Amino acid sequence: MKLALATLVALFAITTAQAQDRGGSTGPFTGYEAEALSSVWSQIRGAAHFEDINWSAHGLSRAPGSPEAQRLVSANWNELRREERFADIDWQDYDNRYSSSPSSRTERYGRVEPGFPDNERGYNNSPFTREEVAAMSRVWGEIRQAARFEDINWRALGLSGAPGDGNARKLTSRHWSELRGAAHFEDIDWQASTGYRAQ
Repeated sequence: MKLALATLVALFAITTAQAQDRGGSTGPFTGYEAEALSSVWSQIRGAAHFEDINWSAHGLSRAPGSPEAQRLVSANWNELRREERFADIDWQDYDNRYSSSPSSRTERYGRVEPGFPDNERGYNNSPFTREEVAAMSRVWGEIRQAARFEDINWRALGLSGAPGDGNARKLTSRHWSELRGAAHFEDIDWQASTGYRAQ
């Protein structure tokens, strides 16, 4: 037990030292998420699209980071993957909101933003909640290949069913052929594509 505890303390000290060497800046990721990405970076940076990465093949259950962090990486993937090491990414090149202050990163990239309930519909001017948008974003690269929304096997993607309430699913199904043309779920202009307007 003492040996295990000593090993954990040593690993924590090494991780802290590495973070300090990088100036403590991990952009939109927590220290743990940045370490996870660093450990697989040499393998994943070869993927043509961030959405194409098979995380389980690299020992991770899903893409590290909040939905906002994943969107940032996805949007800038062609440039980011040119860096040989994840730790070399200068996040300020992509958004000047990133600072080396852990408190500012925690406030900006916390899992839940204050004053915006997870279950409030109309997030990102869509018929989905913030949580549902995050779920759709994670699997969008795979589901947009389906000819019909009804053909999607949600369980195979790790979801118990299609995200959204009945109205959101009906709207998505009705306009699926147009919606699936968007490269990213967040790119969908719901009003132009479906006439939907958040209340």
